[in-house]
Amino acid sequence: MLKKWKNKPTTFMDEILGIEKIWRLQKELLDIVPVAIAERKHIYIASGHALGKDFIAAGIGLWFLYCYSPSIVILTAPTERQVKKIMWGEVLNHWRHRQIDLGGVIYADPYIEIEKENWYLIGFTTKESGASKKAEGGKFQGFHAPHICVVVSEAQAVEDNIYDQIEAITTSEVILTIFIGNPTRASGRFAKGLQDKKKNIVFNFSCLQNPNYLQRRTVIPGLASYEWVEDKREKWGEDDPRWYGRVLGQIPRVAINSVFSQEMIDQMARNQGLMQYTNNAGIAIDVAGEGIDDNVILGGRNGEIIQIFRKLRITPGALAYKAYKMCREIDGNFIIVDCDGLGIGVWQELVNMSFDLINDLHIIKFHGSKRYKFGESEYANLRAEAHFTARKRALENQAAISKTYDELIEDLLEPQYFENSRGMIQIEDKQDIKDRLGRSPGLGDAFIMLQWGFEQKYPKLLKKQNMGDYQGRGQLITAEIDVTPHTITGY
Repeated sequence: MLKKWKNKPTTFMDEILGIEKIWRLQKELLDIVPVAIAERKHIYIASGHALGKDFIAAGIGLWFLYCYSPSIVILTAPTERQVKKIMWGEVLNHWRHRQIDLGGVIYADPYIEIEKENWYLIGFTTKESGASKKAEGGKFQGFHAPHICVVVSEAQAVEDNIYDQIEAITTSEVILTIFIGNPTRASGRFAKGLQDKKKNIVFNFSCLQNPNYLQRRTVIPGLASYEWVEDKREKWGEDDPRWYGRVLGQIPRVAINSVFSQEMIDQMARNQGLMQYTNNAGIAIDVAGEGIDDNVILGGRNGEIIQIFRKLRITPGALAYKAYKMCREIDGNFIIVDCDGLGIGVWQELVNMSFDLINDLHIIKFHGSKRYKFGESEYANLRAEAHFTARKRALENQAAISKTYDELIEDLLEPQYFENSRGMIQIEDKQDIKDRLGRSPGLGDAFIMLQWGFEQKYPKLLKKQNMGDYQGRGQLITAEIDVTPHTITGY
């Protein structure tokens, strides 16, 4: 029986684990596992979203544990949630549904023990449990058995030095190493492993190939649905790196965690001078106060940047008045102020001016740190939403910049994004961007706010002559809140 199971893992899955339904790519993976062991090749799986990769990998871990004795099986990933909730959760699911008890004691932590010294399955994280560069190997030290299997999930997020540590422990008589992940970037050890098809066995799991999508119904529960895929096609488009990485399971042409690519910058440069619509114009202010960074004002019309003002030290009142003058020059409708930091003083100056001088403009208080509730948006906060609004406008030829704006272009190419623990898109901390640039990305931040402002399409307001009375101010405030529910305007 052991010989049969070793040669045909699908039989083990059926007879021991009671797995009734697997789809084509899962079966092909199971069939290739004995070949990978015989040829001592790593298996790399580039997978789209929700294609059962952790489900089948957990089954392979149990298959190896029982078919090779004694053996050590290691399940690892960057986060505790991935190891304990997902990988270990799939192992527990298989354990509960096994048809025959082959022995072993299961524990609450990710651990199954058959013999204490060298026959067990264990799970731990690469970062949170000590297997980091700082720990000089951490939990990846001290594994000795004639048969060793390592399954790495979310491999695209694993530090490169962890790959070296895995190589160091997989020198036994029989080894099986499987790296699974979404190919979210074109660099790093995971991407290199996917590209090296001579040394490795490489799989691409695409959402377009799974039976739920092909038959437009739930054939295997838990796999990506037809509706999910088509929703991402509409939201992201087929040129988006997220479509390549999270749907097709392919390495994207640009890093999936880059908000802007050089290709988008080039397209925006080609759009320079083509934005003629004049009723959608405004100003964005990134405030640095009187510190070491520049205060920035960008003025634009219908997506195109037409004026830039930068000054190292300037008072809130002077900066507010400069923004007002620029807005008048371009016949703008709105002024947006970044109020997460020092900008509240400039915003207050503009609000005070609005009672008698600029009461026909929308004065927008922009709080990029405003968090969205889970399920309310795919973005973690307004800052992330604004970045992807600007990105969308660039992709749809609704934004333009000059190629001479070198620093602005650098600011746009630098920010990266990630999915947080709630599965929402979040932009990296501004301090991380500043550390890499060596300065504040003020021009880029103002550009993002301005493009977000263009997307809101603030209407022209009629100039009111008697703004000192409470009723007049109330009417203006109500009009602005109705236009954009994400901002608070007026006082």
